Amino acid sequence: MQLMKSSGRVMRTSLLASAMIGALLAPALADPPPPPMLTVTGEGSASAAPDIAIVSLGVVSEAASAQDALAANAKDMNAVVDTITGTGIEKKDVATSGLFVEPVYSDPSKDPNGQSKIIGYRVSNQVTVRIRDIEKSGPLLDKVIAAGANRVNGISFEIGKSEALRDAAIKAAIAEARRRAELMAEAAGVKLGPIQSISANDGGGPPVFRAMAMKDMAPQASPVMGGTQEITANATIVYTIAPR
Repeated sequence: MQLMKSSGRVMRTSLLASAMIGALLAPALADPPPPPMLTVTGEGSASAAPDIAIVSLGVVSEAASAQDALAANAKDMNAVVDTITGTGIEKKDVATSGLFVEPVYSDPSKDPNGQSKIIGYRVSNQVTVRIRDIEKSGPLLDKVIAAGANRVNGISFEIGKSEALRDAAIKAAIAEARRRAELMAEAAGVKLGPIQSISANDGGGPPVFRAMAMKDMAPQASPVMGGTQEITANATIVYTIAPR
């Protein structure tokens, strides 16, 4: 009987000792706190002259009937398209972007009863032309207007192979983020550790837009200037930092 009591006390003592050892070891076995981090962002850009012009132009025709308006419009539009392709522009770069048939109404203020009525029909046919040589844009506009185009809605520009420009913008953004990180680390009296993450994306660039009205069309070749196009990018880098 005395032996059984002694064994019980030994077991309780062992359990208590194990619990105390576990409590002491728990902080040591826990995950270490993460190292301090520094997150920096940078912006970069790259620009270049566009090499493609995108022109939106068309033919507007009016006649007493819708059929006559369509026929007149088709005749002029075929002449315009033939002129475009005749300059060496491939058919894949010419696309119809709008075709509308609408009634034309009389002026109600000239009617004794103040009413308007249909007096004819208007047909609008619009095409978008991708010109892969900007220098041909001005002469082309003059030729298509002479062929029958009576509406130029606008011209925009883009860079055909913009991947290199986007890459340059991203490189500039990352370089700017690194520069800022080094500046901040020096000012804070710490040193930069390994990079934990890095991300970058380009924000694209709005096309340069120049509206062109019919009154701008002079007898000489119409000037078309592409200007420059800029692509921007952003980068974020996360560093570990440590005391110097």
